[in-house]
Amino acid sequence: MTEFAFNDHAPVVVTHVGRRAIPVSRIDNVFRNPEQVAALGFAQSYTHDADNFYPGVRSPMPQSFSAAFRAWLSRVLQRELHGDSSYFSVVTTASSDLLPIQRIPHYDSTDPGLFAVVIYLCDSRFAGTSFYRHRRTGYEEITAENRRNYSIALDTDMRLHGPPPQVYADGDGVLFETIFRNELRFNGAVVYPGRMLHAANIPSTFVPPRSKDEWRLTVTSLLQVT
Repeated sequence: MTEFAFNDHAPVVVTHVGRRAIPVSRIDNVFRNPEQVAALGFAQSYTHDADNFYPGVRSPMPQSFSAAFRAWLSRVLQRELHGDSSYFSVVTTASSDLLPIQRIPHYDSTDPGLFAVVIYLCDSRFAGTSFYRHRRTGYEEITAENRRNYSIALDTDMRLHGPPPQVYADGDGVLFETIFRNELRFNGAVVYPGRMLHAANIPSTFVPPRSKDEWRLTVTSLLQVT
């Protein structure tokens, strides 16, 4: 499909984030025809995924996306990539309806080989993605080795401070501090280890979009990197 023509000359900037100098890659000008991809995203049918805490609706990317995406990203990052799980995604959950786990930064997996990609198909009215450090433990990544300690520390935080405020995580708070903020650029992407603590930058008083003009449309992917 011509909608998924990728830019082989897309510029990549790598930033080493936090105390552990974790590499986060920003890629600009991902698609050669981004408006066409966005139009495809606006035309999809979306559903809530009961097995996922994503605060909105998603639609699986067409099968033709995956092979082209992996081949392109492998060339751009000079890393070998395997199998991906990719969706068009739109945030739709009002701040007042968020579950406690949706109000704090999260991680996707403790697997060191799992990387996440967000491609932004919306404009600068919206915001990007931030990365965090848990204040009590100092953790910036949740690994198989520290996951239990993180869970215990987070439970302690909840007992001492109560549940997180009924808002999206966006910037420094009592429990977490921001270590890097990736600003949103239309047709730009951010690539990061799935075990990093992160959250989309959603306004604290977010209300569901009333029309597609208000969608924070993204492509979100999880891939294995070797």
